[in-house]
Amino acid sequence: MSKKNRLETVVWLRETEEDRARLAMADAQRHVNAATDALSAAKARAGADERRSASAAHWSLVESAHIRALQEARQAEHAVKTASDGLSKSRAHYLGAHTRTEALRRAIESRRAEEVRAEAQAERKNMDEIAMLLRAVTA
Repeated sequence: MSKKNRLETVVWLRETEEDRARLAMADAQRHVNAATDALSAAKARAGADERRSASAAHWSLVESAHIRALQEARQAEHAVKTASDGLSKSRAHYLGAHTRTEALRRAIESRRAEEVRAEAQAERKNMDEIAMLLRAVTA
């Protein structure tokens, strides 16, 4: 396997890793958005005051529901924090993968430019040799 093919394979692998990291980051962002929406709904339920003039049994039932809504709001806050932490981790993983991929791309571009310079230099050398042969023949 030539150097060029090996490097292209490595770049392909790095790009695949970068794409997977990007998809994981998008998935984590969706989880954060869903958790945030759930938190907003839980806070709205917890903030609603359903107590009216009614029997004590009704008030007891409403109070139990309100306590449960507050617990759900705390759980939703915890879910948002967990999802945000996951997003931070996936973002860091993506940035690392992107940085590694870009470094490899720059290295390959540098090698390609080096190969082009070497080919141009070899071509100039061949043209100089041909010019010297032509000069020797005409002299």
